[in-house]
Amino acid sequence: MRIRVLFVMLLFSTSFVIGATRYFDPIFEVSKTNNLVYAKDVPFLAKKHAITALVSGLKMESEIAPTLYFYQNSNETIPHDLEFDFYQPKNDTLNNRPLIIVVHGGAFVSGNKGDSNEPITAYCDSLASRGYNVAALNYRIGLAIKKSQRNKLIIDSLEIKRAIQWGVQDIQNAIQYFKANADRHRIDSEKIFVIGNSSGAILALQSVCERNNLSPQAIVSLWGAVIDKEQIKNISIPVLLIHGTADRIIPFQKGNMLNLDSVKAKNSDAFGYKTVATAFQLEFDSPTFYGSAVIDSVLTKQNVVHDTFFVDGEDHEFYKSEPYRNKILKKILEFLFPLVGASSK
Repeated sequence: MRIRVLFVMLLFSTSFVIGATRYFDPIFEVSKTNNLVYAKDVPFLAKKHAITALVSGLKMESEIAPTLYFYQNSNETIPHDLEFDFYQPKNDTLNNRPLIIVVHGGAFVSGNKGDSNEPITAYCDSLASRGYNVAALNYRIGLAIKKSQRNKLIIDSLEIKRAIQWGVQDIQNAIQYFKANADRHRIDSEKIFVIGNSSGAILALQSVCERNNLSPQAIVSLWGAVIDKEQIKNISIPVLLIHGTADRIIPFQKGNMLNLDSVKAKNSDAFGYKTVATAFQLEFDSPTFYGSAVIDSVLTKQNVVHDTFFVDGEDHEFYKSEPYRNKILKKILEFLFPLVGASSK
């Protein structure tokens, strides 16, 4: 009797896998390799600001207080390697798989590739179980604090643009690495996609706004934006834009990132920013960002293939609660599926 039950269970399991669709249904168990290097001796900010240490003693409104990285200046650097975590489908016979590069958020001052509190990290495992290779990147984070003319502490717009430039360079370095090491990692180098979350989405979008030969084949932007409206015209690859229309962290239309008045009105700590800004009288002089609504408008006029999932009334990172956690994953899978095709071997 037990043998018959086991046989039926095995038959059901085999039928399920055979009937499943690769790149859409979970088929595989997943293996993960941590802390592989994609770029060596990259200049990181060196001298931490005293606020970095003091922040750990503040009581945050969020349940989990993030580690925030602030620095004294952006001129002094120290070399470090850039690393990624690599997710692969176990026992997969396909020689070359599409690669999804995942870029975490954190307002350029926090976050990491393995943050278990972020749904984007869980997405890595989900995507690999469907047959993708997935690389979760660490990139250079941290912002330098200056003194303003009014003798107040400030993070100015030039510093934010510097952080964006460094992050874009890191994504391009990653793409270059994966193209050069495609055989080693069993990657189809013609099918490299990038998914960015929050500040990671800003970096992903900015990386394809700049004309270069290190662009991915498609971008998924989770509540992202760009800093130059004119550069949107340089985007020529497929893009999926996901955003809440009431986002007060990264504007859906046009505005500033981490606008303190909006954050206070929402009664949210926003990566700990409200607590830090209030405690240390820290000003955040954001450049103007152009959000998903503006990007959508420009891409439509340019006849660029793209899709949108805009949700009325939702704020930043609304995929942290259901039904959106699974709904957004499904949107990503539906967007990528036709781009992958059936030609990977």
